[in-house]
Amino acid sequence: MLDELISTYNRTNYDFRNYAFPGDKLSDLFNEWIDYYRMKYAIAKMIRPTSILEIGVRYGYSAITFLKASENATYLGIDNDSETFGENKGEGNWAKRITQNYKAEFLLANSQSMTTLPGDFYDLIHIDDHQDGDGIFHDLKLALEKSKWILVDGYFKSDEHLLSATYFLNKYKDFIEFAVTIPSYAGELLIKTKSSAKHMFVDGLSKENSNLEDIIDSYKRYKGREFEDSRLISISCLANPNKDMNILEVGCGRGEISYTLSKSGAHVTGIDDSSSAIKTAKAKYLANTSMKNLEFIQDNFLNHKFNKKYDRIIATDLIERVPKDKLELVILKIAELLKEDGLFITYIYPNKLYYQYTYEEKRKIAKSIGLYIPENPRTFYEDLRHINEQTPQSLFLNLNKYFSHILTWVNDSQDLAGSLTHSFSSEEYNNARTILAVSSFEDLDRDRIVQLLSPRKLDRNGVNIEALSEKDSINTFSNKKFKLHITLKNNGKERLVSLPPCPVNISYHWLKTDGTYEVFDGLRTEILPALNPNEQRDLQVDIVAPQEHGEYKLQIDLVQEGCFWLQGITNKPLLNISAKVEQNPDECRSEESKVNTFEIKDDEINVEEIMEKIRENIRERKEKDDPKNIEEVEHVFSEASSNVRCPQESEVINSDYDIRNDNYSISSHRPFFGTFLIKGRKLVHGEIRRYVDPVFQKQSQLNYNLAGVLSDAKETADSCSNKVEKLKLEIEQLEDENKLLKSKVEQLSSETEKLKSEVVDSIKKEVESIVSTVNLDLENKAWLNRVLESKIQKGLGNQETDTSGKANTQTNAPGKTNAQINSSGRTNAQNNSFGKANAQNNSSGKANTQITASGNTNTQVTASGNTNTQVTASGNTDPQLNYYVFEERFRGSRENILQHHKNFIGYFENCTNVLDIGCGRGEFLELAKQQNINARGIDVDEDMINFCKSKGLNVELKDAIKALEEIKDKSLDGIFISQVVEHLNPRYLVNMLNLCNKKMKYGFYIILETVNPLSLFSFANFYVDLSHVKPVHPETLKFLVSTAGFRDIETKFSSPIPPDMKLKKLPNLEDTDQNKSMIEISNQNIDMINEALYGAQDYAIIGKK
Repeated sequence: MLDELISTYNRTNYDFRNYAFPGDKLSDLFNEWIDYYRMKYAIAKMIRPTSILEIGVRYGYSAITFLKASENATYLGIDNDSETFGENKGEGNWAKRITQNYKAEFLLANSQSMTTLPGDFYDLIHIDDHQDGDGIFHDLKLALEKSKWILVDGYFKSDEHLLSATYFLNKYKDFIEFAVTIPSYAGELLIKTKSSAKHMFVDGLSKENSNLEDIIDSYKRYKGREFEDSRLISISCLANPNKDMNILEVGCGRGEISYTLSKSGAHVTGIDDSSSAIKTAKAKYLANTSMKNLEFIQDNFLNHKFNKKYDRIIATDLIERVPKDKLELVILKIAELLKEDGLFITYIYPNKLYYQYTYEEKRKIAKSIGLYIPENPRTFYEDLRHINEQTPQSLFLNLNKYFSHILTWVNDSQDLAGSLTHSFSSEEYNNARTILAVSSFEDLDRDRIVQLLSPRKLDRNGVNIEALSEKDSINTFSNKKFKLHITLKNNGKERLVSLPPCPVNISYHWLKTDGTYEVFDGLRTEILPALNPNEQRDLQVDIVAPQEHGEYKLQIDLVQEGCFWLQGITNKPLLNISAKVEQNPDECRSEESKVNTFEIKDDEINVEEIMEKIRENIRERKEKDDPKNIEEVEHVFSEASSNVRCPQESEVINSDYDIRNDNYSISSHRPFFGTFLIKGRKLVHGEIRRYVDPVFQKQSQLNYNLAGVLSDAKETADSCSNKVEKLKLEIEQLEDENKLLKSKVEQLSSETEKLKSEVVDSIKKEVESIVSTVNLDLENKAWLNRVLESKIQKGLGNQETDTSGKANTQTNAPGKTNAQINSSGRTNAQNNSFGKANAQNNSSGKANTQITASGNTNTQVTASGNTNTQVTASGNTDPQLNYYVFEERFRGSRENILQHHKNFIGYFENCTNVLDIGCGRGEFLELAKQQNINARGIDVDEDMINFCKSKGLNVELKDAIKALEEIKDKSLDGIFISQVVEHLNPRYLVNMLNLCNKKMKYGFYIILETVNPLSLFSFANFYVDLSHVKPVHPETLKFLVSTAGFRDIETKFSSPIPPDMKLKKLPNLEDTDQNKSMIEISNQNIDMINEALYGAQDYAIIGKK
């Protein structure tokens, strides 16, 4: 292939300059680009594409090059016609012009916003280099499943380009047949994809094979029979199994954990829905053993019916693979299967915080020094299967729905206890890659769990170990590795486990007959899972025999690394076995072979010279023209082969078989008897030849025909093999086409069902919306009637004297007192209708005065009898405004607000204690209730509170500061404040934000939405609401939230003005370039005016503790 490419490149005289744009600003580089485009031409000639797609067309130089090389090909060019990465707008017009005589089409679009490329499949996809590393990676991913060949420009253009494409090759190597780098102008990368890449992202892709991905190194090294990975070891230690336990592993995969736990004697069940994974597990662990305490089940966990409950349930690499809508069902079933005193142990990898924060910081650092790491570092397996990655907080919230006691922590491979033993900073939390959790229905002993993961040094007085073996003597060969079966009993008080920092292992010594050590430190055999007190276990101890043969003593002993050998305490080994070590036969043969052989150095052999002599010998024999008895030879066994062969072939085949020695010399040195001896010898020689020659002749013919038969058989076999390969290729192509057709049929069926469902749902929703609107309107009117009736009754009651004889007086004259005293003689403290709480008098009886947003003065007096006065700015009495009716008129319907709040509800997913400050009509609370989010609201307007209670919502009539002060510190996992801050004075707002931070848990969100003063439209309508104090600039509110201690703050603008309310642009005119320029300038100015006049009406500040 490469020879063809180089040959085409050398032969062609293609010159792209014949099609170059005259005004190209880079024309000074054209001479350097000639060979660059010649190589593209040669590549297209070699590939012979019938369909081409190009991402990044520019002036179309690559497009015309490909089409010149493959004139019958169809071409689709994608370009966003932007000025990014050195491009100029309008370049595509030249591309259209030079390709107008070909089957070329162009699409104005940005490939970075695409999730799939248009069209079905292409022979060649070309990716231009005018983009950053993330852009190249994205386009390569799109091209992989759509193309047979991919050509990437600028592979050597920069480190970012080089690393981006290389990361891609590594991630998707299983779908790439090969890749070739071509060091042209800026480097070309030519990728040949596998046919399997066509369906790599199809739903349900090889679920069986995905479960068999080699994601655990220890499995590849030890075929699953050894347990090395420290993260999985931590699961084993947490389970702390014994023979009386029943253990269930959900999503057991190939069964490594199940097998290891079963070695403790516990009855272990592994379940997985992958038939391939279960088949592998059974083959590895059950095929050649009689293990009765280990079983594997191939079934869907949610569908399987279990007949018992379990002491331990294990889930590793499971939670992150369960869809969000199924996760709650999985955890619920696990809770149902767990005993009251049981433990649910789960392991999560990766920690989502690592990708959100730590990895993003690494990307910034890499970019700052000119390097590149991909936006998504996950493997293809993780992309495909990790659909629900977790943070420690989200895992806790998911488990907390069904378990009352939970411990979650993060760790690394060196420190298994991690954040259990010391407090982690936010940076350490983000850096940790692993999350573990233990859940139960009963109290958890934190110290015990830490001890299980970080065992201490053993108390020597508490160690009492006994070992048994069926053998008291063994025979083996020198330097041979073997296993010794022993039974280990723990009769002491200490727990034995091979975990850092002081792992306990089994080892051995080899002693000579004179008592000296031949080997002191033997191989280590780990004890996993832990061997608890009063337990025993069968183990296979790894041993290597000494290199020297002879008589030895094999001593089996226990060692706690860095602390002591058990023999140092008891003065005797666990086992003392006599051993006879013989010379290894393989080593003997090796020694003998050394005696009868000698080393031939490479420089003593001239292979080329030897081969030339062989070829010369063959040529000489072929050139001989003296075949003997050709006709007779051709006649013998001629039926053995139907192919006609030339006579010379026979001589060549039998050249090494000619032992007749026609040049045999018969002579004698004796003068007298010599003549008779010569005649006698000739006579005997002739008689022998008379009988032997025919035999030799027939044997030669047999050799010849046999060679012919073998040659024909080889040709037939080669022909069959070629046909088989051809058939296999055709079958593979048919299978691909069938899969593609099946996929399309399924897609069409799915789209039909989806469309049908959407139409039905749309009609249903529309009808429900109409009915709901009517019902809501009726409910609101009924509620308003009840409120008005209640107030009328209340007003009538105020005019009468109560039964205790206390007066309730109200004076309406301008400037006079408006007092209201209850039956106990104490003054009622009322809230004004705009959400501001009236201040109360102190114990001295002096009046506190508060000016409302409308300029009114509210005065309240304590029980000393002072008056409560409310006077307008003009001196007249201020009637109370019904704020519910006001919101219905000016803020909008509840349906619109509900739809608007959906922009924020996702920030509170899985939260269990959310506070809505200023809940109003309860739209956010209603939405939270629909999403199963536990939320409650507070408001200072009694009408709003009554309305929310009529909806069954959890609300209280409270001031924000007072409510926050009553809440326990670090107990809230979300705060929502919508259209409130514009009602507050600055001091109150700052105080409220500080309290919010104090009451929230770490890692959760606060959202404050308010009117956007940057939009003049919103600003002009700001004072429609009489209770508005002042608008708050987005940067001001962002600063206040940050000062209060929140992080990762973002500003989110919402409620855009409808387009039909904005200024209209001038239409484009197909006139002179000057006119077009003026129109563009005018439209840009209109955009700026629109942004100022008609920007987003609202904005929200979102912070995270």
